[in-house]
Amino acid sequence: DYCFKGSGYFLSDIEASHTGDVYLPGEEYYLLQAVERGHITDYDPQRDIIGYFMTVIIVPRGNPKRITGVRDFAAPGVKVGLGDPRACAVGRWHEKIFAKAGVWDEVQKNAVMNAKCIPELGNACQLGAVDATIVWAPLAILYMNDVDILPVETEYRGLVKLPVAVLRYAAAPAMARDLKAFLLSDEGKAVFRSHAYTVDPDPVDAEGFCLSGEKTNREIQWMQAGIRACRDKTLPVHEQTVGPLVEEVLRQRLRRR
Repeated sequence: DYCFKGSGYFLSDIEASHTGDVYLPGEEYYLLQAVERGHITDYDPQRDIIGYFMTVIIVPRGNPKRITGVRDFAAPGVKVGLGDPRACAVGRWHEKIFAKAGVWDEVQKNAVMNAKCIPELGNACQLGAVDATIVWAPLAILYMNDVDILPVETEYRGLVKLPVAVLRYAAAPAMARDLKAFLLSDEGKAVFRSHAYTVDPDPVDAEGFCLSGEKTNREIQWMQAGIRACRDKTLPVHEQTVGPLVEEVLRQRLRRR
């Protein structure tokens, strides 16, 4: 049984109920809090990482505000979607990215929403309620028919660790450990990769910002090729064109707009 919500909310749930088997938050920051509070007793920050979220820009289809990079979010008249850092991991990264680019104050003035979970940002962009936002790549590709995906410049591009751990309250600890082992296996990581999770990351600095875009640039190219293939059904779909995203592109080709 799966439960989906903003990473911060799960900490409150775990604190109040002392239930749950496996915790997989959207950033290590939240899992380390669970460790500090005694909810997790066996976490290895080197071993227990299933992959990474990569930050990407999404804009409504056609990019009406002609967004090209992070600093464009500060331009007058741009409606920006931000996440609540207390509720969802991407909200913390919004502040980190825009602060590093020196435009955080201006972007805050352009914000028209403070989302409690990341799908709110994807939906708002899909519907044109915001002109631009930054989300994780696996969320972005769910909207390939309706949004355009743009790269965050390498110096501002985040690669966010995705940790997994077994809670000490697990009702079925052996099964929980088996699930964790599968998620960390090559087979499990291949599944994540097929949904635009990064499993072979570029080097990053201490804050998680890319030092090189060599590997992630290719992943962005696959996503952009996937968008073209979703919208033009005459284009071929295979690993040479859209990389590991073949099944997702074919699935979205069947979805009516």
